[in-house]
Amino acid sequence: MTEELDRIPAILADIARFAVSARRVVDRGHDAFTDPHDDDQRRIARSLLVDLSAAADRLPESFRDQHPEVDWRGIRGVRNFIAHDYDGTDEEILWQAIAVQFPEIAAALLD
Repeated sequence: MTEELDRIPAILADIARFAVSARRVVDRGHDAFTDPHDDDQRRIARSLLVDLSAAADRLPESFRDQHPEVDWRGIRGVRNFIAHDYDGTDEEILWQAIAVQFPEIAAALLD
């Protein structure tokens, strides 16, 4: 149990780094994100959302229980949606996840 709790700071540091990267994607703007000739920002967003889900899964259940304001199932659901519907992922859903939900999750966990 102690080992599990000892991992929390490192996992939260990962989430903080992911949040900084997500902010850079958002700061580049919606037009860059939806550019039909350049999918780099969408690929980065997908990767960050998958990384967030993996980090959330590594957090001990006791920690997740202390943060009921975070939609843990939703985090996993977005990851599964991206992983299993890669080509069909709606850009606007992806944008909302990276621009709105990701910062909310990060704020709840890191503040």
